[in-house]
Amino acid sequence: MGKKTKEKNYSIGDHIFAILVVLIMCVFLISSPFLIFFGVFKLVALVPDVSINTKGTFDSVIVLFKFFVLTVVVVGIVDVVFSQILLKKRGFLNFVIEALLMFCVFYLYVLIYSMNSQEIVIRNNGVFLVSLFLFILYLLINVAYLVSRWLYKATMKNIQKKNN
Repeated sequence: MGKKTKEKNYSIGDHIFAILVVLIMCVFLISSPFLIFFGVFKLVALVPDVSINTKGTFDSVIVLFKFFVLTVVVVGIVDVVFSQILLKKRGFLNFVIEALLMFCVFYLYVLIYSMNSQEIVIRNNGVFLVSLFLFILYLLINVAYLVSRWLYKATMKNIQKKNN
């Protein structure tokens, strides 16, 4: 005799709950990087060399969101280019070289952006501070990637041990 399989009947409420949980997770995953960016940029804007010229909080959210999206696009393109150039050789030295190149790109990007923006005004030492802020976020993303990759590998090893 074979095993009896039990089919569970899920209600509409179960489906709605599952969809809501997935939507909340997606909103959190999409909004949390921007909220971190927004909060830290507002802290950087407390320095006299960096100011956000907007009328209210909602306007500053829109201005910083535009800056965030443009920054993500620029960093994504430049990071892919640098990774392809340095792909043949991996190691700590190449990571340091890539990091220094990225800091130079951040500095150049912030300098060009500050010359063309009337909403985010960055003067003198502010260019360095905003570049440093973006660079630290870039390094944190790399650390988060390495930690998540390590956790994934450890989880896969545990699953393979249980199945063997």
